[in-house]
Amino acid sequence: MSNRTTVKNSTFKDLVNGDKHVHEAELLPLEKAIRAIQKTIEDNPEFEGTIAELAEYITDRPGREIVGVEKKLDNGGRQDLIEDAIYLKNKFERFIAKKQLSLTEQNVYAHVLAAMETAFNQLVRPIIQEGRPASEVDAAVHKHILEPIYASVVGFNASVNTSMVRGMLYFLTGKCHLLWV
Repeated sequence: MSNRTTVKNSTFKDLVNGDKHVHEAELLPLEKAIRAIQKTIEDNPEFEGTIAELAEYITDRPGREIVGVEKKLDNGGRQDLIEDAIYLKNKFERFIAKKQLSLTEQNVYAHVLAAMETAFNQLVRPIIQEGRPASEVDAAVHKHILEPIYASVVGFNASVNTSMVRGMLYFLTGKCHLLWV
């Protein structure tokens, strides 16, 4: 069978040699939420949604000792992460501060931080509590947090990269939403 097509002296509006149907990949749940938020705010600019939810993540978690990201990682034996964690957490704090006037951005990042907190507590923290090596913890963070969160958010905001996602992780750690012990 040949995949060749020869056309002479003709004009076509739409010529396809092969399967014309393009099937987009299934969206991740967080991607679906981001698109729904965008649509909701487009349809209703007064939408307030989960702004209070974002406030929950940008303040320290009640009932937990506030010791900062450095001490949280030190307590978890992850001194190797402290320097990057401080830098990336601060970078994300500046990023989110710039976005505080956008309802869309606030809603999106409330969902993103909630998804990150859930993934960490359900999939990564048990590995930490089992005393597994740092390499296994890092692999779980990459697989269950960095990859899916990045894949979900980059379509919404192309300036977000995996370092920014790591900054979100350390931001939540510093605000006592994530424990590394």
